[in-house]
Amino acid sequence: MKRLGLLYLAAQNLKRKPFRSFVTIAIVGLAAGTLFSATLLVKSVDRSLEVGLERLGADVMVMPEGSQEPGEAALLTGSPTSFYMEESVLDQVRAVPGVSQASPQLFIETLVSSQCCTGYLQLVGYEPATDFVVEPWLRQNLNRPLEEDEVVVGSLILANKGEHVHFYGKDFSVAGVLDTTGMGADESVFLRLDDAYEMAVESAAVADDELLITPGQISSVLVKIDRDTNSDLVAQRIRTGVAGVSVITADDLSRSVTDRISGFKRGFIALDAIVWVMSLLTIAAIFSMIVNERQREIGLIRAMGGTRNFIFRLMLAEALLLTAIGGAAGVFLGGSALFIFKTVITSSLGIPYLWPPMWYFGSMIGGTLMLSVATGAIASLYPALSSSRLEPYLAIRRGE
Repeated sequence: MKRLGLLYLAAQNLKRKPFRSFVTIAIVGLAAGTLFSATLLVKSVDRSLEVGLERLGADVMVMPEGSQEPGEAALLTGSPTSFYMEESVLDQVRAVPGVSQASPQLFIETLVSSQCCTGYLQLVGYEPATDFVVEPWLRQNLNRPLEEDEVVVGSLILANKGEHVHFYGKDFSVAGVLDTTGMGADESVFLRLDDAYEMAVESAAVADDELLITPGQISSVLVKIDRDTNSDLVAQRIRTGVAGVSVITADDLSRSVTDRISGFKRGFIALDAIVWVMSLLTIAAIFSMIVNERQREIGLIRAMGGTRNFIFRLMLAEALLLTAIGGAAGVFLGGSALFIFKTVITSSLGIPYLWPPMWYFGSMIGGTLMLSVATGAIASLYPALSSSRLEPYLAIRRGE
C-alpha cells in the first residue's frame, strides 16, 4: 500500500471524476485569481503614488481655474492636455507665506503625426533655474543640465537616448530616459521652457497647425512648502490670495486615486468573499459525496491493512491537491489578465500603475497558494475524519 504513494493514489482518484475535479479547481481558481489580481492592483497603485509623488517633489500644484480634472489626469496618467495662465501667477504664488520654492511648467499636447510616438502625448516645458522635478534627475544621471534643443523622455516614450524626435516642426535630441514612476511622467516629454516658447513661434511657419502659445504663458506652478508648514494651509492661502487658480495638494491626488479605486476594491472584496465561501461549501459537499460513494473502496483499503490515519491523509491529500492546482491556475490567470488589461483598467479608472517589486510578487503568490490549500484543508477536514472512522466490514456492506 505504501509503495503506491499517497499523492499517486490521490491523483488517480481525482482522475476518475474529471468533471467534478475541474469544477472544484475552477471555483478555487476564481477565488484565488480574484484575490491575487485585486491585491496586486491595489499594491501597484499605492507604489505608483509613492514613487510618482516622491519624484514629482511638489507639495502643492497651482493651475488655472477649472483645469483641476485634466490637470490631475495629466499628472496621474499622462493624459495630454493644454491650458494656460499668465506667468504673473508665479510671482503671486512665491509671495504666499509658507512657500519655499515655486517653479513653472507649460503643458503642450502634441499632434497625432508627431515623429516619435503613436497618438498624442504630453510635452512639458520647465524652467531649469527653479525646477526641482527634472533637474535632480539630470544631476544624478547626466551630470549636466539640458542644453538647447534637448529633451528627456518618460520611460514609455518610444525613443532612446541619442535619437531625435520631432514636434511642431522642430527637432530635438533625446538626452536621457527617465526612470519609471507609474504616473504621467512616464508618457511625457520634458524640455526647457525657452525651447517650448521657441517651438511655438516657429510652428506658425513650419508646422501644419500653429501652436498658439506666447512667451509668458504657463500651465502650472509646482510648489514646495516650508518645513513644519501644513500643505492644506498653504493651499488655502493660495486660493484666497491668487485669483483665477485651482490648487491641488499631493494629499488631494492621493485621495482622488483612493476614491476612484475604492468602489472597485469593495466590489472585488465582496466578490472574493462570496467565491471563497462557495469554495469552502463546494469542497465540503464534494468530499462528503466522495466518502459516501467510496465506502466500499475505503472498507477494502482498511481490510487490506490501511490505517485510519492513512484514509484521513488520503482524503486530505486529494483536497489539498485540488486546491493547490486551483490556486496556481488562479494566480496565473489573474496575473495574466491584470497584465493584459492593465492599460484598460488604469485608463478607465484614471489611476497610475507601477508593478510592485519581485519580492512582493513572490510573497503574494505564496500567500495566495497557502490560502487556497488552507481552504481545501478546512473544507475537507470533517469528510476526511468521517471516512477514517468507517469500520471496514460496514463500509464494504454499505458500498455494495
